[in-house]
Amino acid sequence: MWPITLAYKEFRQLLPIQIVGFILVLLTVFSMCGINILSISGRSQATEIPFYNDTTAQLLPMIGAIVAGLTGYWQTISESMRGTWLFLWHRPVSRVRITAVKLISGLGLIWLVMVLPMLIYALWAGSSGNIAAPFLWENTLMYWKSCFGLSMIYLSCYLSGLRRARWYGTRLLPVLMGVSAFLLTTTTDQFLLLSLLFIIVIDVVLIAAITTQCHLEDFS
Repeated sequence: MWPITLAYKEFRQLLPIQIVGFILVLLTVFSMCGINILSISGRSQATEIPFYNDTTAQLLPMIGAIVAGLTGYWQTISESMRGTWLFLWHRPVSRVRITAVKLISGLGLIWLVMVLPMLIYALWAGSSGNIAAPFLWENTLMYWKSCFGLSMIYLSCYLSGLRRARWYGTRLLPVLMGVSAFLLTTTTDQFLLLSLLFIIVIDVVLIAAITTQCHLEDFS
């Protein structure tokens, strides 16, 4: 039962960040559907081609990157601030398994925030009469690739928060790598399979670095 208990702790700890992110994504989706909650009339004409526009190619990935970065940092920095690392590591469970639960919880919440509202938007855009443009599911691939690429930013920020390097430049080096890799793979709709493979390679490197760091740090 300990994985469920730990996952629930992570959920409660990360809930404020995810709520804010979910609201921002949901408001953006409403706007693309022609429902402008902040305007007086409340409605506007949906004119953008679904998933093939600057909103889904730039704005939403930027929101996702901020949510992913804050999630990774808060999962580590909050433990340091509260002095609870030693409590976690001294439980009769390996550090690798504890870290795996924390990472799965963080990534799961990030993808839930970014994917669920856009699935609703995709179903809306695919319904006849909602948009004066053809809807192709192929147009959604770039957005899903961006969501998958958020793992690089999340893992790099988690690693950065985990490290105890004295120099901020050294400590932020993983974040620089994660952000650069994210921009490299998500700013084009070409080379889909190559981009996915590159994301997986970067994720494996970051997870290996996180696992190594967990064993090197004394967290005292």
